[in-house]
Amino acid sequence: MHSNISAVRTETDEAGSCPGKTSHKGVKCGWNHFKKPALAIFIGGLLFGTGTALSLLYFTQVGNVPYLVGPIFLSVGLMFLVTGLVWVPVIKQKMVHTALTQMSHGRPLLPEQGTRTQSCVTIS
Repeated sequence: MHSNISAVRTETDEAGSCPGKTSHKGVKCGWNHFKKPALAIFIGGLLFGTGTALSLLYFTQVGNVPYLVGPIFLSVGLMFLVTGLVWVPVIKQKMVHTALTQMSHGRPLLPEQGTRTQSCVTIS
């Protein structure tokens, strides 16, 4: 009976948006979910590196670089970098939550309000 349940579970997992790609816990894994955070991290790294280079050129007075260009690139690049780095764990947590919700198959996790168990005592 246990093998039938696992066979049904793998069929439902493969019917999702990324077929055939499931991790060992049943959570769908793939790069489709992480494209936007990876792009934000990449752009943030480029802007942060450019801002660092422009700031170094300004403070060493090697090039004719305007005063605020370096710090603006630094701050915008750091903003993109941190946003992308925080976005990754949020997506992972959402994927785990979605997988746990799908595994319950619509059954309520807590007993309904109208049902009473034997451990409940009513005092009138």
